[in-house]
Amino acid sequence: MRRVASLVLVALGIFSLALGAVLRFYVYPELAVVPLDQKVESVAEGAAKVFYPKDLVVKNAQLTATRKVESNRVLPDGKSGGNVMVWDSGLVVTDSNNQLVSAMEHRVCLDRHTNMALDKCSQQYVTDEEKGPTPADKAVRQEGLNYKFPFATEAKDYEYFDTTLRKATTARYEGTDEIGGLQVYKFVQKIPSTKFRDQEVPGSLVNSTEASVKAERRYSNTRTMWVEPKSGIIVKGSEQQRQVLVGPDGKEGTVLLEGTLTFTEKTVKESVARATEARDKLTLISSTGPIVLASLGALLLLAGILLGVFARRPRHVA
Repeated sequence: MRRVASLVLVALGIFSLALGAVLRFYVYPELAVVPLDQKVESVAEGAAKVFYPKDLVVKNAQLTATRKVESNRVLPDGKSGGNVMVWDSGLVVTDSNNQLVSAMEHRVCLDRHTNMALDKCSQQYVTDEEKGPTPADKAVRQEGLNYKFPFATEAKDYEYFDTTLRKATTARYEGTDEIGGLQVYKFVQKIPSTKFRDQEVPGSLVNSTEASVKAERRYSNTRTMWVEPKSGIIVKGSEQQRQVLVGPDGKEGTVLLEGTLTFTEKTVKESVARATEARDKLTLISSTGPIVLASLGALLLLAGILLGVFARRPRHVA
């Protein structure tokens, strides 16, 4: 009887050890992918100086930036069961009078495991044109991380895509923080003043006596992102942005936009809840589950071996 019990315990021990290994090295990599069905909205608010082109004046305004990110299941690139997802993102910035300040649309193909952009993918673009993307918008090289960090985010620097600059620059790791009881990594992406387009403007906007001149539009930004590392979800974001016109003489003219926008408390709370749920599920299959199964398997295996040894010992008759 002891011999049978010993074999059963050994079998259960081996099964638990194997199941723990399967969870960690097979199930986790398979489940640590972004679901194809995504629909997320984030809202950021803040005070800023804004140039209103119709009135040709700069005013102080309270801005609201609403970003909606949603999966595109129509394009063949994001097919079910594949490693590619297609995200459509729309960003609308309005003032307290609901007057449009700016708008941006972005379609990007991403790796479901790493969240890195895939340049060789159909129908991608970045545009702020009302009539839709131009050939130049469609030719933008997609690169870096977009809207999310990878699963198991590391304490290191990453390349993150900027839709205004239309290229990726470095988001530097700057330590840990805590938001809503959640431990997060802090990343800061500093973009120095950079020309991102030329445009014809009234000369008065760049201190010129000419009726119309060709001016540079320059952009700078300090983007701060707080990321839950297990899931890679950005739970809080803030941008300190500036756009200004520079005339032919190289001197700054009219400031088009200058201010800081930060996630609202509601957006942060919702992001913390999503990140907490994702973290707990990933922790269960990547560490907690395998550790418990491995420990249980080792105990069962040891118990089975010891029981087998005692079962084989000869009985002594008093």
